[in-house]
Amino acid sequence: SLNTFVVQNEKEYFRLQIIHEDGDDITGKRIVLNIGSQTIDTVLPSDGLVEVELNENDTLTAQVDLYLKEDQSSPSESFTAQVGHLDPIDTLSGVQARCNLLGFDCGTVDGVNGAKTKAGVRDFQYEHDLEVDGIAGKKTKAKLQQVFGS
Repeated sequence: SLNTFVVQNEKEYFRLQIIHEDGDDITGKRIVLNIGSQTIDTVLPSDGLVEVELNENDTLTAQVDLYLKEDQSSPSESFTAQVGHLDPIDTLSGVQARCNLLGFDCGTVDGVNGAKTKAGVRDFQYEHDLEVDGIAGKKTKAKLQQVFGS
């Protein structure tokens, strides 16, 4: 899943793109987003992109519930997405945050290059045909920025 934050004309939007790893079609699948004072209960378009205009002072965390099977009463997948500020790509915390948001688990976004961060970076590198060394070097950062969209 891909997650970017844009500011347009003083209005802020939360954008979330859901991509099913198995390549299954997610068009029309139910998604429920809880962001601050808002609950958005909608279905996914063919590109999996959902855009929500944020109210002022909305929380910086979105709760996302996906219902991938028909008539489900509980979500097939639930996760929390961070809205808003991402550290720059040239910082380790920026790398960790982007990897996490793309589903490559780097653990806590703390700027510490521990085992979990290295494993998340390696998974990202493997997935994108980069040299798998667990180090977020120039090529890895460039690819991460390209895939993430910022």
